Amino acid sequence: MGPRKGRSVPRTKAGPPKRAAAKPAASVEQLLARTQELMDDNKYDAALKTAIRAVELDERNAQALLLAAIIQLESGDVEPAINCLLRCVEISPDRGFEKYMYLGQFTVELESVRYFQLGIDALQRDLDEVAGDSDRAAVLRRKMAEAYVAMTEVYLTDCCFDGDAEKRCEEYLERGAQADPGCPEVFQTMASVRLSQSRPDDARECLAKGMALWLDRDQSDASSIPSYESRLALVRLLLELDDKEQALGLLERLQKEDDENVDLWYLYGWTYHLQCEREHPSDEEKTQLLVSARECFKQAVRLAGIQEFENDALIEHAREMVAAIDAAVPPTADDDECCAGGPDGDQADDAPGREWEDASSDGDGGDVEMGA
Repeated sequence: MGPRKGRSVPRTKAGPPKRAAAKPAASVEQLLARTQELMDDNKYDAALKTAIRAVELDERNAQALLLAAIIQLESGDVEPAINCLLRCVEISPDRGFEKYMYLGQFTVELESVRYFQLGIDALQRDLDEVAGDSDRAAVLRRKMAEAYVAMTEVYLTDCCFDGDAEKRCEEYLERGAQADPGCPEVFQTMASVRLSQSRPDDARECLAKGMALWLDRDQSDASSIPSYESRLALVRLLLELDDKEQALGLLERLQKEDDENVDLWYLYGWTYHLQCEREHPSDEEKTQLLVSARECFKQAVRLAGIQEFENDALIEHAREMVAAIDAAVPPTADDDECCAGGPDGDQADDAPGREWEDASSDGDGGDVEMGA
């Protein structure tokens, strides 16, 4: 018997490798969520690219355009950001207050006022659709009050020579207080108006009302505390009203939050300088105050050199103050080592020269002109 033949196994031809299933393209909603995540991580370049992809998928998506504008503003690209915001206005003129608030910030004079008013109108439409006692309503009312504050500030600065500037300021602040009676910035701005009217006592009363709304509250609740920049502006107002002790206390709190702010150190230096000029300390105390002021002014100059700080006039004045103090109190080798919170040094628990806070007292109450 011959060998048994088995069945032949059919040979298969090797075909081309199968392609992996294509990954489904991200939706606009997914891209927007990813954009927000990247923004939260301060990855603005990647966030902008993701927002642009969302716009390419839906050119009329106002949220995508708004996020692209916010990223561009954070990066200093104002013109393309404004173009995105104006496109948002075309797409949705009646809803979405945020675009109007940004446009108000980056325009001037009456155009700025017009955009803020459009934002307030959009806020009112949103308010009409939510329960009056809801958390959302409280947020919207605060935004409305802040918009009225911004409009007031336009008439305190760009439009201060308009014939109805004072009337507008009073009107906007009254509306701001009606929108949110608990908004500290309303009373703080009211104090600025009272100072411009040469009414310092009324200004002090306004500041006291505004500070009472947040000063003793839990500092971990960021929503109840005015912004860092707003509190720096408050320090300036306190100094104009010659309340150096309150100003120093507030500067200490701000230092604990951010000890690399140029304005913070400039204001520290200016406060110590005012203590020295206004309060007639002993020679030893005067020397210590001047040394502390110099440390702070020099810290402001150092930080400005590291950061992209744009207020050249403020830094020039800080340098002038350092030179003037050097002439009165020649620096020693140890001076550069005792500036608290310096970029190369350890953070001190207290501000430089804080031991001289007790030298502060009520002065003559006159207005203070700062160098910048």
